[in-house]
Amino acid sequence: MKCTRTVARLVLVSALVAPSAATAEEFYLKDGSKVVGKIVAYEKDSFRVETSYGIAIIYKDRVARIVFAEGDKREDASPASPRTEPAPARGAPPPPLPATIEEQVSGTAYVNETYRFQIFKPPTWRSYPQLVRPQTPLVAALGTPDETTLLLIGREYYNGPLPDYVRLAERSLQRLYENYRREGESATQIGGVPAVERRFTGEAEGRYWTGTATYFARGQLHFTLLGLTSAGEQTPFQQAVLKKVFSSLEFLPE
Repeated sequence: MKCTRTVARLVLVSALVAPSAATAEEFYLKDGSKVVGKIVAYEKDSFRVETSYGIAIIYKDRVARIVFAEGDKREDASPASPRTEPAPARGAPPPPLPATIEEQVSGTAYVNETYRFQIFKPPTWRSYPQLVRPQTPLVAALGTPDETTLLLIGREYYNGPLPDYVRLAERSLQRLYENYRREGESATQIGGVPAVERRFTGEAEGRYWTGTATYFARGQLHFTLLGLTSAGEQTPFQQAVLKKVFSSLEFLPE
């Protein structure tokens, strides 16, 4: 079925930031920007770096310094070697991911027992547990039975500030959606903590989607609420429904 294939592809968006990014090299450039990734090749005057958005070429004369991953003893042997320094101390390693995800759906309530949160479920919505694979960042998937409106919830460890996470996440959206266009950004709150909301449009699997991606963090845990609708004339209504669902999220006592 066409819409099922669409949902399956959209689930890929939940892998917004690869967990390995937390252990990658950090390149601080002279223009003040930073690139995070793993060196995959050394050239005479540049590094070839694998990042979450693809391969980047970083010229050595533009690098102010490199912070290597903890425990990585490599050094650049070229004459133009930039100054390096130890990586900052990292927090405790994340616990192993569960083998299964336990959830409950009752009336207008969706409860994720594994990750201890609950959210309002519109009466006509259903859960898509078959799309939630343990060992991946996607922890919940809900939406309308015709799959024209979807909510994907992602959760992962990222050892960095929320703005960096948001930037990497948007690059994933840009790769997935053709004619991706950011429509706006605003500050909000989700689950009692500050969040960043970005609105966008784009095409995937032959459909035009209107989306809202909301990001927030609880310590090193970073969350993504990705709401999508391709409902045509019903898009404004469905976007309002998604906003209500987003604002209802709350965490349960551990």
